Amino acid sequence: MIKITNVRLRGKEGLYSVEIKGGSILNISEYSGETGDLNGMGNLLTESFAVPHLHIDKVETGEMVENETVSIYQLGGGADEAIRKAAEVKKHYDPEKIAARVTEKFLQAVSNGVTFMRVFADVDSYAELKGFLGVLRAKERVKNFLDVEIVAFPQQGFFTDRGAEALVEEAIKNGADVVGGIPWIEKTEEDKKQHIRISLELAKKYGKPAAFLVDDAPDPKLRTLEYLADETVKYGLQGKVEACHARALEVYDKESLFRTFEKVKEADISLVTNPHTGKYHLPVQEALNYGINVALGQDDCNDAYYPYGSCSPLEIAFLASHLLWMMDPDGREKIYDMITWRAARAAGLERKLEAGKRADLVLLKRENVKHAIRYHERPAYVFREGLAVSENL
Repeated sequence: MIKITNVRLRGKEGLYSVEIKGGSILNISEYSGETGDLNGMGNLLTESFAVPHLHIDKVETGEMVENETVSIYQLGGGADEAIRKAAEVKKHYDPEKIAARVTEKFLQAVSNGVTFMRVFADVDSYAELKGFLGVLRAKERVKNFLDVEIVAFPQQGFFTDRGAEALVEEAIKNGADVVGGIPWIEKTEEDKKQHIRISLELAKKYGKPAAFLVDDAPDPKLRTLEYLADETVKYGLQGKVEACHARALEVYDKESLFRTFEKVKEADISLVTNPHTGKYHLPVQEALNYGINVALGQDDCNDAYYPYGSCSPLEIAFLASHLLWMMDPDGREKIYDMITWRAARAAGLERKLEAGKRADLVLLKRENVKHAIRYHERPAYVFREGLAVSENL
């Protein structure tokens, strides 16, 4: 058993002690000066961080292609063009080199307080299964520190890349955890709808969740999130689907926006936004107010689309609080939710600092959320199932 004493908890006054046994939180009680295994020095103890969206096979490849792609993507009007140019990187994929880069990035994430990641690995005619196999090796190497789900992701589409469907299914058979999709880049509305059906059919067939990139451009004609919500209900996959980006929603008229929100809520789809990697982003406050689960993702780390990124959810929270104008006390708390329990929920996980729940926790170096986001430092301690997997004193 581990006892962490003299800590602050979100939403509570005073100081507390938290007892952990068998990987779960056993008891939470008011701190009365007793000794324990770790004195939190009055700092904040919270759920650990989760990253529900990162294109992990591409990390640290920015120098190979960014001159042609970063400005195209971030201006918001040429994401599909950036995707085509970025595909050149995948011609040089080597599973072992990818495994080494990804392992380093996974360990960096752990030191930044992350205990769960849902990562996207491209499976298409450029990458074949090379990127996926490299990520699979890295996942095995960090299994004692970090929980990882791999999304088999058809980055180039199904109809614009005819071999991708078979590769996604092969990846699922060989250890991928999640079926991916990117319907918005297909050329016709029917192809976009059929792309969604293919991914959901595979998810249903293999009993997997699904994760999609949708409407990643400021074009009000893009409607794949709405299509996805309709099909999710038809396939009976409510609560098992996440949708990332949805930047087009920022330029929807109100009627279209709230019609889409209503369908997303009915389908119990979680939305993942990455406001730091592009000029446009989904309307986060409106989605939260509508009762939709919204999380923050990392998206990229030094690749064709974004030149920065260190797998630090607190860094992402710091940037998002500015970009989303959520710097007031209520806004900061919502932002912090989006890197902790909401981010975990996007992947279908329940992560709350409550008795009986899994003890995935971070002990921060600050006493409240405001200063945690303000300084976005590495946590002093990171716990996975009650065991310390990182110390940054």
